[in-house]
Amino acid sequence: MTTAKDSSGIDLDIKDAVEGYERFRLEFERDRTFFKNLATKKQKPKLLWIGCCDSRVVPSQITSADPGELFEVRNIANCVPPSWAGDDTVGAAIEYALAHLGVDDIVVCGHSGCGGIQALAEPIPPDQEAHLGRWVEYTRRAHELVAAARVPEPERINATIKAHVQFQLDNLMTYEIVAKGVAEGRVGVHGWLYDMELGEIQAYDPKTGAWRGLLESVGAA
Repeated sequence: MTTAKDSSGIDLDIKDAVEGYERFRLEFERDRTFFKNLATKKQKPKLLWIGCCDSRVVPSQITSADPGELFEVRNIANCVPPSWAGDDTVGAAIEYALAHLGVDDIVVCGHSGCGGIQALAEPIPPDQEAHLGRWVEYTRRAHELVAAARVPEPERINATIKAHVQFQLDNLMTYEIVAKGVAEGRVGVHGWLYDMELGEIQAYDPKTGAWRGLLESVGAA
C-alpha cells in the first residue's frame, strides 16, 4: 500500500493533521486565557473514562466535554485487566485518577460494531499480531457467556459487547482503591454503550441487569 501524496510530495494524512493544528492554533489564540488556566492549574477532571480507541468514538464529542473534564484511558475494546493481570497501564490510571485527581466516577464505555470484540472470532496470526492476540483474550469471557446463552447470531455481537462492559465493571472492583471507594459511597462505576449509528448511549443498571437509555436512566435515578 502506497502513501497518498499531494503534487508537492507531502503525505496527505500528515498534511491534514498539520492543517488541523493550524486551526487549533487560531482557536488557542482566541481563547488563550482558558488554555493558560489549563496549563497552570492542577487538572480536576470530572470522570475517568475507560473507552475503546476506535477513531470513530470520541469521548469529548459524545459528552460535549471541554479539555480538562475527562481523564481518559482508551484501548482496544475498552478493557480493564483485573488487578492481578500484570498490566499496569489501566491500573495506574485508575489509581492516579482516584488518589491524586479526586475523580469519583468511572465510566466504562463500549460501542456498537466494536472491532476489538469481533477480533477474537477470527484467527489472529501470532507471528504478526501477538500483542493483539493476547489483549483481546480479555474479551473471551463475554464471548463464552453469550455462546453459552445461545444468543441468536444477529444479536450476538451486540450482546457480547454489553456482556464485555459488565465484565469490565467486575474487573474494576478487583482494584482495592475502587472497591473501597464504592463501599464507602465515594466512587460510582458506570457501564455505558454508545450506538454509533444512532448517536445514543445506553446505561447498564446493575440492580436490574437491564440496559436503558442514558437520559432515562439518569432521570429515574
